[in-house]
Amino acid sequence: MRVFFQYYGPKREKEHMFEEEEPKKAKTLDVDELSVEEIELMIKDHEEQIISLKILLKQKREKLELAKDFFKKT
Repeated sequence: MRVFFQYYGPKREKEHMFEEEEPKKAKTLDVDELSVEEIELMIKDHEEQIISLKILLKQKREKLELAKDFFKKT
């Protein structure tokens, strides 16, 4: 999940201590400079994130179905 939030997580504006401070620019990922091992690691991380998200989606759908059934009966 570390990589997921690093790339897709909420972006927060950092508070600047002084007005004259320049905000740091986000470092872009240069995929041409990645090694084969780094690419394989990124793929593995993304696959793990996909599995986690699928589990989360399944849980959310189950909760929605339970709520739907509960309110249907009353």
